[in-house]
Amino acid sequence: MDEVMELEMGGNSLLKAVWLGRLRLTRLLLEGGAYINESNERGETALMVACITKHVDQQSIGKAKMVKYLLDNRADPNIQDKSGKTALMHACIRGAGGDVVSLLLENGADPSLEDHSGASALVHAINADDKDVLQHLLNACKAKGKEVIIITMDKSPSGAKTTKQYLNVPPSPER
Repeated sequence: MDEVMELEMGGNSLLKAVWLGRLRLTRLLLEGGAYINESNERGETALMVACITKHVDQQSIGKAKMVKYLLDNRADPNIQDKSGKTALMHACIRGAGGDVVSLLLENGADPSLEDHSGASALVHAINADDKDVLQHLLNACKAKGKEVIIITMDKSPSGAKTTKQYLNVPPSPER
């Protein structure tokens, strides 16, 4: 584990256990009274950390298994960190995969929530060019009766794609 991530966890044992993919330790901490939705100084919860982590070693469990365990123990998938991102958005940004995104959606993650920049999980999936995850998100919106209109604009001056999403409301003509 690098020092930067250790500093971001601020001594939170649950976040460290999740980051390392240690299911047994995570279970012991939760059974011992750790609060599953506690966050670090950036507002990231254990569920977000499970979606973000890329740590893998011989003792780590798979990302989807950790996410499922946390959700089964009442981790809230719609908590937003200090930048407004949810676990679902983090999963889309970090390429957590369709299995993780499906678990989050099945457990109540709202694909229409937006972060402070106005981007939803759909926009993050488009920007990450993850077609599998995008399809899961579109299916979830459709199942909830939400029509999705996505407009991909030209690249920004920095070279990043600029994407806008509209749920049930087409863009105004001046856009």
